[in-house]
Amino acid sequence: MNTGSIEFLERIAVCATDAGRSRTVGDDRIFVRGLRVDALIGVYEYERQQRQPLLIDLELELDGSRCCHTDDLGDAVDYAAVVAAVHRLALFNRRLLLEAFAQDLADTLINDFALNGVAVNISKPGILEGTDQVGVSIRRRARDAVRAA
Repeated sequence: MNTGSIEFLERIAVCATDAGRSRTVGDDRIFVRGLRVDALIGVYEYERQQRQPLLIDLELELDGSRCCHTDDLGDAVDYAAVVAAVHRLALFNRRLLLEAFAQDLADTLINDFALNGVAVNISKPGILEGTDQVGVSIRRRARDAVRAA
């Protein structure tokens, strides 16, 4: 078979874009790393006086991977919308603990973006002497994703 022929290349292109012919299954995730937001958060009064930087890493477990086959933005999670949701939550945060803020973030992302699950890592840089960062890490699954697993 001549792999340089036009017919061969056309067959490859058709197979690559034909979602019905894919035999693959997988565990698809989107990540956002190093997202910096400012928030009023902390248990001490001085922490509630001015916004502090938070560093956030997210791992979003997709509810299916339709966009991998359709190559259609309408079937994908909008990264910019995810980042905007995080900024919005940080702006209006009234939580004292990073753990509670992380839970709010996980709930919002799972619900608003129809995700199967999410991992949220939040750290406060430079708040304890001798450390680069102190933070929390949580992993949450959607209730329906837990039942299906």
